[in-house]
Amino acid sequence: MKRAEAKALGLKFYRTEKPCKHGHLADRYTKSAQCTECLAIQSIAWRLENPEKHSASMRKWIENNRELHATRVKRWQTANKDKVRADAKAWTTANPDKVKAKALRHIKKHPEAYTARGVLSVARRAKRVPKWLTSDDRWLMREAYFLSKLRTKMFGFVWEVDHIIPLRGALVSGLHVPTNLQVIPKRDNRLKHNSFQLV
Repeated sequence: MKRAEAKALGLKFYRTEKPCKHGHLADRYTKSAQCTECLAIQSIAWRLENPEKHSASMRKWIENNRELHATRVKRWQTANKDKVRADAKAWTTANPDKVKAKALRHIKKHPEAYTARGVLSVARRAKRVPKWLTSDDRWLMREAYFLSKLRTKMFGFVWEVDHIIPLRGALVSGLHVPTNLQVIPKRDNRLKHNSFQLV
């Protein structure tokens, strides 16, 4: 196809059967007639020679195109799941101190979520988490742990999330579900222990 034909059709690229001056049989840009392969090589060479300028340029572009960048990243990650997992595993193995520091920062910032996740893990192991739990149910349970933290700050003594019917009771065992949670003082929780108190 000739460049004039590509222009008439409104195409961004066109291809001829003749190689460019560097021997590439690649698409050419209709606007400039440049070989896409040559331009890619030039771009890589410039990035290697000007890493700081390239980084600044990329930061500026991302700042002005956040949604497009996020969409491209997500699309690439979806198409390269195995590589993403392998890279993440390799980074985690190579940076244990950074992983630990990041985890500690998250725990410090979201202690109630960390506690809720820990209790959920224990409950799963005890097979007390039903499969029919919804995302709303899980949100309500996280809110219970947030409430315990809030009450601890407000009243000056520790409050905890208790299972009304214990997960491992002597006579009866309950489920790890929103309707089986209550926020009570730590002292009362310790006195109650694994018993089910009928009112």
